[in-house]
Amino acid sequence: MIRKANKTDIDSILEIVLDARKLISKLGFKQWTKESNYPNYDTFLNDIKNDELYVYVINDQVEAVMALVKEHNYDYDNIEGKWLSNAKYYTIHRLAVKEVARGKGLAYSLIDYAKNICLKDKVNLRIDTHLKNIPMQNLINKSGFKYTGIIKLKDELIEPERKAYELVLV
Repeated sequence: MIRKANKTDIDSILEIVLDARKLISKLGFKQWTKESNYPNYDTFLNDIKNDELYVYVINDQVEAVMALVKEHNYDYDNIEGKWLSNAKYYTIHRLAVKEVARGKGLAYSLIDYAKNICLKDKVNLRIDTHLKNIPMQNLINKSGFKYTGIIKLKDELIEPERKAYELVLV
């Protein structure tokens, strides 16, 4: 079941972040590092306050998380490439699945959930990921997104480049 996250979910979400950090480390790149302290409790609390955080729950356990951010993403203003549209969009951020739940389609389900929200709101959907995050790139491609170019995260000092993707829905 996918539902909006609440404050009591944050500890479970932070466990998912720890699992993601382990995977990222194995893949050999620096994102969501302990040193960067991102994402953290306040990140997810802010997502909840903005009504933009969703969790996938199985047997009362939070197994996956996704933020669907509705505000303009200023990191997307400068792209080495070209967006597919100039239409309004939402952005998927902080998509992660607990290690024991990987391979069960939860991330696909969360993306489909985001697509349905975007269809209802008549907006497109964007996402970005680290250049070395091949599993996420595969998920994004299989979910119907098209690669649009490279963006640079202004607040990321180490490895700021990300592959950017868009899914035109309107």
